Amino acid sequence: MEKYDRQDLTYNQWFGDIANYGAFPDGEGHAPSEKKTGNLLQASQTTNGEKLKNAIQKGDILIISSGGFGHAAIATSDNYILEMSGGGNILNWAAFKISNNNNQFSKHNWIFGVKEQGVKSSKHINNWIQLWRIPDKSMANRCANYADKTFWNSQQKYTKNRYIDYRVTGATTTLNPNYCSKLIFQAYYYGSGSASVIQPSMVGLSFISPGALPNVFTGKYAPYKVGTY
Repeated sequence: MEKYDRQDLTYNQWFGDIANYGAFPDGEGHAPSEKKTGNLLQASQTTNGEKLKNAIQKGDILIISSGGFGHAAIATSDNYILEMSGGGNILNWAAFKISNNNNQFSKHNWIFGVKEQGVKSSKHINNWIQLWRIPDKSMANRCANYADKTFWNSQQKYTKNRYIDYRVTGATTTLNPNYCSKLIFQAYYYGSGSASVIQPSMVGLSFISPGALPNVFTGKYAPYKVGTY
């Protein structure tokens, strides 16, 4: 995978090569606006969601085609999914914050839109979801632990004691406020310690889209797609 110097990138290069035009990382042919509810029977959707639930492992990256730039989340364990949920008008995301927007759900509740700890998850299985996994399980566990401790609970317990605001800001280095794909980027950048997991030149980018996430890893740690659900 070629490394980029952000100083040499034009906007079109960034949007095409790094942001991936807001599409799925591998260019899979599902439009962001394409809803599955009109195409799949409810029973089939449930079966598909159960397959995803069984496939998820700690450290996995979930990329959702849900309109605009999409959405992303990370599995902090084999059973729990952490995300910046977002919400509201996308046009306001850069100007205004959404307070206390970091949320963690059991993978069942996250997939099927069930309330947990006073917050209702979106029913993510209504949209196409890709599951991505880095090939180094030990590193995946390490970075998932960092995400859990930094963005949910400092002692990796069930109840939240970290409170992160949602806002799309012009830097990839600030922990709070944060947004969905930036949280995952930071989990793998900061959580990996001295290991070269994320391409160093990517740290200066002003925005990381969900569909760009697999493109920012170094070759050794480049995620592979487990499947689409």
